[in-house]
Amino acid sequence: MKTTISVLAMLMATSVAYADGTTHTHPAPASPVSASVEFDVTKNSSDKYVGKTTLGLDIETTGPAFGSISFTATPSTSVGIDEWHIGTTVANATVSLGKQGDLFPSAGLETVGSTTLANPTVNESVMVTMGNLSAMAGFDGLNTDVTDLDNVQLAYDIELGAIASTVALDYNTDTEAKAYALSSELDLSDSLSIGGTGTYAADTLAYELNATSNGVTVFMDGDEIIHYNTLVQASKVH
Repeated sequence: MKTTISVLAMLMATSVAYADGTTHTHPAPASPVSASVEFDVTKNSSDKYVGKTTLGLDIETTGPAFGSISFTATPSTSVGIDEWHIGTTVANATVSLGKQGDLFPSAGLETVGSTTLANPTVNESVMVTMGNLSAMAGFDGLNTDVTDLDNVQLAYDIELGAIASTVALDYNTDTEAKAYALSSELDLSDSLSIGGTGTYAADTLAYELNATSNGVTVFMDGDEIIHYNTLVQASKVH
């Protein structure tokens, strides 16, 4: 069993915006340009508390054709492009191409320290979204071989009253390994929300719980390795 706790504090968020009367088919951000500073503290696997500061700058355009680019910098460590994508709307579907993350629910403890959740590796990808259903095809590298498919993912968004959930599946085309995920969030008020994420991959069931209040989020996660052979032998004995 592995359990870790993390606290994420949002220290500053600023934005510069303009407004127009265009009807957007891609979800419009609060502003086309935004900046942020995040400071994360967590207890790592060596039982030490470590901190990490991340500076972010996002530029996004919306409309029938859209795109974005995200820059991140860690003081005294690195600076560069974190993610980017371009896309358009075809019929009732949104199609995008780029280094744009994946469809698996994100894990807060990935930022610093460690996480127990499954986290499939995705470089560049093509994503298609129609209604609540999304599909993704991930590639090892579009600049080397656009036919080298690495993995595929499916995700479906579900709303049950005040609870918003996402179920996701990842299939690795090279190893034929599968990973599953379920994430839910409940907004109790404008400033208070609670949520949880669970994944199952490589015979390991893992979870992450979080609570957010006024810009401060607390995370807790853990995992349990499941041994099928042990369970089968025990059932035979009994």
